[in-house]
Amino acid sequence: MTFNLEEKELYQNLVLAEKFLFKSPKIKFERTLIWRKQYFKNVAGIYAIFEKNKIIYIGETGNLYKRMSDITKTVNHTFRKHIGKSKFGGIKSSKKYDPEIEEMLDKYFDEELYITFIEINFGRLEIETYLIDKYQTQIINSEKKRKFKFNYDLIAEVEKCIDI
Repeated sequence: MTFNLEEKELYQNLVLAEKFLFKSPKIKFERTLIWRKQYFKNVAGIYAIFEKNKIIYIGETGNLYKRMSDITKTVNHTFRKHIGKSKFGGIKSSKKYDPEIEEMLDKYFDEELYITFIEINFGRLEIETYLIDKYQTQIINSEKKRKFKFNYDLIAEVEKCIDI
């Protein structure tokens, strides 16, 4: 048995996920257990990180609650490693930066970052890949190794038809 979705239907799902993600409330990032418990569950999802109102990172995870903890630790997440190096000139010794850089990173997270997310179990990699491809010039994500070719003319047509 073969199951095929038309390209247009696939793009509708990508566009819907994008619209829901960017219409979700921006939550001020906090590095606390109380914050994680208040907003996140042990569910899969897609998330976008903003520096104030500017998108800077897009990610996917099988566990939003755990990812929000991991992302605040240099040893656990490439986003924090990249920010430490690019914004603060950090040079990692072992798996962390010097204490001064780690302190600047903590302050940056506390003062500058916001996050939106949607819970989604199936198709996270495809949605993340699409969003990284679309917003590549605005975000710090590296391009995905598994590159899909997107038909942006068809996506533009689909976007006109979707209003949420």
